[in-house]
Amino acid sequence: MRQNLENIKKGLIYLKDKDYIKAEIFFLNLVRKNPSDVQIYSYLIPVLIEQKKFSDALKFSERLFNLNKKNELGLIYIGIINYNLKEYPLAFEFFERALLINPKNFDALLNIGVTFRKLGNNLKAIEYFEKSLKINPMKSIVFYNLGSVYEEECDLEKAMMFFKKAISLNSKDFDSIHAFSLCQLTMHNFNEGLINYELRWFKKDFEKYRYKHFPKLESLESILGKKILVWYEQGMGDTIQFSRYIQSLIILGANVTFEVQKPLLKFLKRQFSCDVTDDASNKKFDFQCPLMSLPKLFDMNLENIPSIKKYFKCDDKKFYFWRDILPLSKYKKNIGIAISGNVNQIYENRRRIDLNYFKTLAENFKIFIIQKNLYKNDEIILNKSYDIEFLGKKDQWKDFEDTSAIVENMDIIVSIDTSLIHLASSMNKKSFLILSKSADWRWSHHKLNAPNWYNNLTIIRQKTKDNWEEVILEINKCLNHQSV
Repeated sequence: MRQNLENIKKGLIYLKDKDYIKAEIFFLNLVRKNPSDVQIYSYLIPVLIEQKKFSDALKFSERLFNLNKKNELGLIYIGIINYNLKEYPLAFEFFERALLINPKNFDALLNIGVTFRKLGNNLKAIEYFEKSLKINPMKSIVFYNLGSVYEEECDLEKAMMFFKKAISLNSKDFDSIHAFSLCQLTMHNFNEGLINYELRWFKKDFEKYRYKHFPKLESLESILGKKILVWYEQGMGDTIQFSRYIQSLIILGANVTFEVQKPLLKFLKRQFSCDVTDDASNKKFDFQCPLMSLPKLFDMNLENIPSIKKYFKCDDKKFYFWRDILPLSKYKKNIGIAISGNVNQIYENRRRIDLNYFKTLAENFKIFIIQKNLYKNDEIILNKSYDIEFLGKKDQWKDFEDTSAIVENMDIIVSIDTSLIHLASSMNKKSFLILSKSADWRWSHHKLNAPNWYNNLTIIRQKTKDNWEEVILEINKCLNHQSV
């Protein structure tokens, strides 16, 4: 037994270093030597889940349950696996089976709450989070989840209270720190919010911090003539929106290299006088800076956000190329729309509106869907006889050079919060942004005016949570006004 404990300690070193491959090999060998040791399975299965090896994780979870059917741990792991596979009803089933064995199992209660949250049933989520707190009131993860629920419900004061509680219990709870910073930014507390936002790199599952071998740009003093790399992070909409700070660095005399995502390369390369690349790994710099850290460097507030003095332009040849391809209407306004974002993001319900809502618009306007993929429900609606064109299947559409040309051929853009709205607005195209009541920090709280990011952008957000109908009615009014 003591030998097993010593062996497990060796495996824990791999886990601490997040070396999941070595941890998997280690615990697999250990479980082969000790196939009846329940404790070893409790380390091996999470390692497999972390690597998304769900089939193997399921096999060992079932084996764990069969070793002792009065032990609920195997059922909880099976529930977690099904949650990750988006099989939410199955996840519920196994979490509830675990509760039948042990009604006070903290993990089962917590995961039921998380699943309810994922499905948008925040009242039930709160109920189970509160139940889990009665079992263990000192777990920061519960307060993080409660804060997240209240943030989704637009109760930012209560959300921040729970995030603070989580941080007080665990000063390294970077998920809560990040969520707290987003609430601060949403409420226009940019001074403290941007400081806390810099800790995003410690957040679980956040992207890798690149170019650490160069000093980070910590001050705007003495940057005249210095070689500075600004590298993209997060989405392509972020890259477009915050690229406005590139010009600010150039004005201060910095020799700027701007690393962007490959689909943006050709388009942004034409917009800036500096070096724009999709790979800066072979170059040397005096300083490096993640793009989303520039607002902090420039002490961003509501009054000093750089305006886009020189609007982005599409390529003329591309414009005429797409004008010939697109079935543009000569008698109706041509409206470009985007109705959904990344299906894998947890907050995707905030950035999705069924195509069905746009049926009435298609009666008076020519509608073009400017996005690569559609949800299955939207594909069904598209197959009906509405005057809607889906451009996602166009082979000629390669990158943002093409997207910008398509946008320029539209009269108006209507979009949820995705890269299209940033592209269109940066081109000074008349645009309407459709927002849920709870939206990303850059669009502020529903009770506050959003910062003036773009001059020709109108924001229309839900007054009532999940009510898209009222938003579409408002869009209809605006578009009809535009057509007069």
